[in-house]
Amino acid sequence: MVNDVEMIKKIRFFGLNAYEAKIWVALLSRGVSTAGELSDIANIPRSRSYDVLESLERKGFVMAKPSKPIKYLTIQPKEVLKNVKNRIMGDRDNHIRYMGGEAFSSIITHFQELHEKSVNKSENMVAILKGQKNIYKHLDFLVKNSKKGALSSIEQYQDANRDAANEAKGKIRIKDASVRLCLVDDSDVMLFPLQEKSIHPDYDLCVWIKNKQIAKFLFGLISFA
Repeated sequence: MVNDVEMIKKIRFFGLNAYEAKIWVALLSRGVSTAGELSDIANIPRSRSYDVLESLERKGFVMAKPSKPIKYLTIQPKEVLKNVKNRIMGDRDNHIRYMGGEAFSSIITHFQELHEKSVNKSENMVAILKGQKNIYKHLDFLVKNSKKGALSSIEQYQDANRDAANEAKGKIRIKDASVRLCLVDDSDVMLFPLQEKSIHPDYDLCVWIKNKQIAKFLFGLISFA
């Protein structure tokens, strides 16, 4: 069980790192054990086992038994995991409250101003976006803020983000396009060099070009065609 990779991954969702998860599982299988014994069972360096057990003790997963050598035993898993759940939910609620407050809004405003100043300094740029989720999030942002319209050959994106796409004024779909391409307003071009069917979504990539001359040229070329 200690070497069960999937089990270790699940346990790490409780806020433990890999060593902590292995030591905790090892201790659960033993009931009571020393740091040295647990390091052998979990197959981690003995020098690290003491630090790991101290960390688990602070997090409320184990307790130390006064003896020579010191032995450790686990706290009831039901109690531990209930506390972990309550802590995670509490942290989530605190984050949501903070993000809904004025302090967080002022941070967003400040960062947005910094971004807009830097963008205005350089109207032309080229960047590579990786991962379909990241690409579509950026495309979604561009389309939602479109003023003059969007031109797209990406049917999958339009189907999954129909509301955002419909907000773009003068939106036109490029039919039967051999290249995945999206043009937003007269300034942004998103070009996909890879065929969608031959690439996993996580490895998809897109070249984002912010250049008015290139965008206007492509708009005119495609509209004419």
